[in-house]
Amino acid sequence: MVVNAEVNLLKAHGHEVRLYERTNSELQQCHLLEKARFAFLVGWSKDGYSAVKDILSDFRPDLMHVHNYKFMLSPSIFAAARENEVATVLTLHNYRLICPGGLFLCRGSVCEDCLKDGFAYRMLWRKCYSDSLPKNILQLRLFLATRKRELLKSYVDRYIVLSHFAREKFIRGGIPEGQISYKPNFIADPLQGVSAADQTERKALYVGRLSREKGLPTLMNAWKNIDYPLSIIGDGDMGSSLRDQARNNIQFQGYLSRQDCLSAISKSSFLVFPSECYEGFPLSILETMALGRPVLASDLGARSELIEDGKTGLLYKAGCVEDLRRKAQMLIENPAWCDELGRMARQRYLDLYGDEQNYSMLMNIYQEALQRRRNRTDKRAVQ
Repeated sequence: MVVNAEVNLLKAHGHEVRLYERTNSELQQCHLLEKARFAFLVGWSKDGYSAVKDILSDFRPDLMHVHNYKFMLSPSIFAAARENEVATVLTLHNYRLICPGGLFLCRGSVCEDCLKDGFAYRMLWRKCYSDSLPKNILQLRLFLATRKRELLKSYVDRYIVLSHFAREKFIRGGIPEGQISYKPNFIADPLQGVSAADQTERKALYVGRLSREKGLPTLMNAWKNIDYPLSIIGDGDMGSSLRDQARNNIQFQGYLSRQDCLSAISKSSFLVFPSECYEGFPLSILETMALGRPVLASDLGARSELIEDGKTGLLYKAGCVEDLRRKAQMLIENPAWCDELGRMARQRYLDLYGDEQNYSMLMNIYQEALQRRRNRTDKRAVQ
C-alpha cells in the first residue's frame, strides 16, 4: 500500500516511474535444488543483481528507490545501481539492518540485545524471526551479509526512516547520521475535503493482526471490566483463543477490505492500538486520524510522535491493563471530549501527513541522493 501510494504520487507530479516487484511466494514453485541454491545466495544474489542491472540499463533512471529486497533480490541490487551510476534510496520500514529478527522483538517482548552486543546468532535458538529453523538461518545469513558490507552505506545514497525514534536506533546501529532522512508514511485524504462523518455507533475498534505482540491479551484483560462495545477486525494465530475468552460486548469481524476498515473506523468512537512492539509507522493510526477519530495507543516506539497525548489522542503505558482500562474509560465517559480529540487528530493529519507535504519531503531526499551520486562520480573521475 505504501509503495503504490508513493508511485501514484510521483506519477501525479509528472515523473516517469517503473515498478519492479518480486515476491517470496516464488520460492514455493522452485524444486529442492533450486531452493538450496537460493538459500546459499540469499545474502548477495547474482540473479537479483543481473535482473536489476538489465532493468536499469533499459530504463536508465536517475534514481532507484527500494522499499524491500528480502529474499528474492538481496542487497546486490544496490551494486547494480552503483555500476550504472544510478542514485539509490532505501526506505527502512523495519529494523532488519540492525536487528537479525527485523522487529526488535523476542518471544513477544521488545528486545535490543543484538543492537547492544552484536551477537546475532542467538536468534537461532530464540527463534526471533520464525518458529522455523531454516527461515531463521536464511534471515541470519542475510543479516550477516549486510553487516559484512557495513549496512550498505557505501551502496545506498540516502536512507529514509519513518520516525525520529527509528532514526536514533539506526544511528546507534551504525548508519551514518548524515545519510539518514526522515519522511513519515502518508495517505491520500480519505475524506477528500468532506467533513468527517457523524458517528453511527458508539464503540471502540481494533484493526490489525491477531497476535501476541500486538497487545491483544492486554486489550482483552482490560475490556473485562469495561461496559462498552469493542469491534475487532483482523485475523491471526490468536483468533480462536481470543474468541473463546471474549465477553458479549466484543465482536469479531475477521478480515475486511481496506475500504470496509475505513468505513468501520469512521463509524467508531476511537481506535485502540495496544501493540507491544516498536512497529514502524502504522497506517491504521494515520487512517484513523485522517477520518477524524482519536487513537488510544500504547506508548512504545514512535507512537508519541504521531499522537499528542491529551490533544489528538491518548497514550497509555504499554502492557499495563489498568492504565489502558483507565484511559479507555476517560474516552467512553466523555464523548464530547473524545470527539474533540478526533477533530484535532484530523487537523494534525492535514498539517503533517498529507500527500503534498510528503511529496515535498520526498523530492528533497531524492535531490540529496542525486547530489551524493554526482559527488561520487566526480571523485571517481578525478582519480
